[in-house]
Amino acid sequence: KGLLYIVLTLLLSVVNVTAGAQSMSNADSVQISLLTCSPGKEVWAQYGHTAIRYYDKQNGEDFALNYGIFSFEQSYFIFRFVLGMTDYRLGVQSMDMFLAQYSYEGRAVTEQVLNLSSDDKQLIHKALQENLKPENVVYRYNFFYDNCTSRARDMIVNHLHGKVVYPAVDKDATFRSMIHEWNNKYEWSQFGEDLLLGVNADRKTTKPEQQFLPENLRNDFDKATYNGKPLVKETNELLAAEKEVEEPAFPLSPLSIALIFAAISIIMMTFSYRKQQFYWAWDAALMLTSGLMGIIFFIMIFSQHPCVSLNFILFFFNPLPLFFFYSTVKKKKSTWWKIWGILIVLGFIGSLFQDIPVPVLIVALFLLLHCILHLRINKSVTTAGGSKR
Repeated sequence: KGLLYIVLTLLLSVVNVTAGAQSMSNADSVQISLLTCSPGKEVWAQYGHTAIRYYDKQNGEDFALNYGIFSFEQSYFIFRFVLGMTDYRLGVQSMDMFLAQYSYEGRAVTEQVLNLSSDDKQLIHKALQENLKPENVVYRYNFFYDNCTSRARDMIVNHLHGKVVYPAVDKDATFRSMIHEWNNKYEWSQFGEDLLLGVNADRKTTKPEQQFLPENLRNDFDKATYNGKPLVKETNELLAAEKEVEEPAFPLSPLSIALIFAAISIIMMTFSYRKQQFYWAWDAALMLTSGLMGIIFFIMIFSQHPCVSLNFILFFFNPLPLFFFYSTVKKKKSTWWKIWGILIVLGFIGSLFQDIPVPVLIVALFLLLHCILHLRINKSVTTAGGSKR
């Protein structure tokens, strides 16, 4: 309901802005600011948000320009989002409405008034007008490389008459390590994101790449210089964040689930070893679960998100068990257990280059042990059968 409200407000307000702000009569009366919003409760808002404030004190124009507008009504939204084909757009609303929305959500809004010349403001104003044309408002969103924060930064920095100098880059920061700083309170959310993020999320990042997070950009602007002067003239807290009310979390963590799986696996392997036989229901459950999970990881290969297309977890969970299901469960052939064992070993080698969640490694380890036990028992049964003949 709240999202629909802000989307409609933003889309309708574009008409007002483009009609009433075609020219800048007095640049000295104009104030351009970077707005940084604290995280929200929704998954898409848990890293915060960035917008631009355009405030003309002389004629009373006061707008927030926001590159984070999207709609669930887009055709095949979930499918497009997974494959990195989601379109976002630039929207505009009055500053009062912008603050009202974030006040309703209990989120903080910090304003950094920028220390810009009249020529800088004129150039940014002209670029915004160009960006607000119907043919230019939509862009292909990418969480790490082209999002609402990087768009706001580029709109400002790329239209200045000089170079912005930022503080030194964090040489150890990766995309994964940076988002861990923000999603560590949400175990399952962090776990889900870690499952989808591949090896490219663990490479070292550059300063511009590190600014995909709103708070990182705010901190960099705070310490940046422009033409020998501080980029930020003043900082104002427009809204303070309300105290979060912790909602009941799922009682089991991903690690707890993995340990429960490990305990069940030990019990099943113990029975199998003692009786020198396997239980088809357990084999079927393992193959079906990993195969269905594998479909998701396989689809991600074709995603336009650069950080999810190469994921070593695919060696642990892939669609292949679904193709070997009948021959393995019904005909008791051991081919799949050999293939799966090799794939799991390759996945563990991949974990040297990719930060794979510990619960996944625990599950993969016991799947590997299951494969080894399968091959050993099959060999024993085959040897015993040959001896009898």
